[in-house]
Amino acid sequence: MAFRHISNSTLCTYVIASTISLLLLAGCSDSNDNDNEQPANIVPMPMMEGPIPGDASLPGTFFPDQGYEKAEYFISGTAYSYTNVNELTSSGEWQVQEAEAAEYTTRIVVFRPTAKIDFNKTVVVEWLNVSAGADLGNDWMLAHTELMRSGYTWVGVSAQSRGVSALKTSNETRYAPLDHPGDSFSYSIFSQVAQLLRSKDDTGPLGSLDAETFLAAGESQSATRILTYVNALALIDRMFEGYLIHSRYYSSAPLSQTPQAEIIAPDIVRVRPDFEVPVMMFQTESDVVALESYLSRQPDSDSFRLWETAGTAHADYYITITTNSDTGTDPQVAAVFESKLFCDKPINMGPQHWLTNAAFAALNRWAVSGELPAKAERLTLEGSPVRLARDAYGIALGGIRTSYVNAPMATLSGEGNSSESFGFCNRLFGTTKLFDAQTLAALYGDNNTYVSKVNMATDEAVALGFLLPEDAALIKAYAAQSDIFGD
Repeated sequence: MAFRHISNSTLCTYVIASTISLLLLAGCSDSNDNDNEQPANIVPMPMMEGPIPGDASLPGTFFPDQGYEKAEYFISGTAYSYTNVNELTSSGEWQVQEAEAAEYTTRIVVFRPTAKIDFNKTVVVEWLNVSAGADLGNDWMLAHTELMRSGYTWVGVSAQSRGVSALKTSNETRYAPLDHPGDSFSYSIFSQVAQLLRSKDDTGPLGSLDAETFLAAGESQSATRILTYVNALALIDRMFEGYLIHSRYYSSAPLSQTPQAEIIAPDIVRVRPDFEVPVMMFQTESDVVALESYLSRQPDSDSFRLWETAGTAHADYYITITTNSDTGTDPQVAAVFESKLFCDKPINMGPQHWLTNAAFAALNRWAVSGELPAKAERLTLEGSPVRLARDAYGIALGGIRTSYVNAPMATLSGEGNSSESFGFCNRLFGTTKLFDAQTLAALYGDNNTYVSKVNMATDEAVALGFLLPEDAALIKAYAAQSDIFGD
């Protein structure tokens, strides 16, 4: 099938003249501002059914019913797979064209403010993660407290076939209409969902909410899909004002895969340098070394920020346990203790969730007002084979720092766990090792000194833009009521 090339000026004329009011109006101009920019593509408008009665299936996704409502919709249309026009290089400057067409029906889950006045006009569209065999909204699980208190709408997209298959298995009757043609079509499906969300029809998934900014997000496996989407489609589909690529590894997802032609990304993939839309890349300790994302590091720019975070793990206690009850008001969430769960050693208790909150807030300000996020120091590497440099207490050097590593009561690491029964422990869940009384005494001497150092480190992280004031208040409140010496 021929690729629908169309210039910006032609797109504007077409949109204005068309009676189809749902076409995307954003991004029109009289001429291309960037000579390297690929022609815009008119993304097809899919059909929608819903809201679907009953409760949507989205395991592990806590939804505190506090001024928000939840709805599920079935989305259907004709999606496209893609083939590359030029070589897929590490720089990410890829050109693609449509290859095959296929019918699909998938679903989206929408969490939106009940009252229009509470909506901040930004929609986070998350590519649901299927690594565990079913759809998971990992970024919602980590950042729901910030998304809800600040009035975002969140949309989880079942973009991949594995998620759809799991839905049909879990509830054959409810999800019988779903039909996914394969992951080669996932990028087109994701764009079409965004096209639907951008429509101004009050009967759409956003109802009467007047959205202005759309942010794409994906964590872990989904981050690799978002990275490929940015390099292959973002310049031509132009559906989002910002992107959060969270916990990627050194490469990215295939552009196309079996049963279509296999088109694999190169070993090292970076965000294309000619992309002028904000891209925030957020990496934990685990991602940098265990998943070797250090191989794909690139400099910050006016459209790219890389945040590498000390004391954090790819997966941790918060996303496994705490997320299921956290309403964003309990200082106990700041506690650090040892819990093995399903791993051989106590898993990471680090502050990834609060740093993710700050990343979403920074990305949104960037997309809305052009305010650049803070630049972050990279985690420090050393040796061969490459490893994270650590201090005498085993704490990583460099990176974004909070009181968890600058006023620590434990060694928090993104590495070092294991399990014979649960393979994800080995590279993803990290470790927590509490300091003994002798170490605490050497570091602080007394509890008041400990509290003072926590407050100082927390205030510094807020001042630098890496921690939000609401979350800082919880960290400081927990420290104030603590007694690390047990007196």
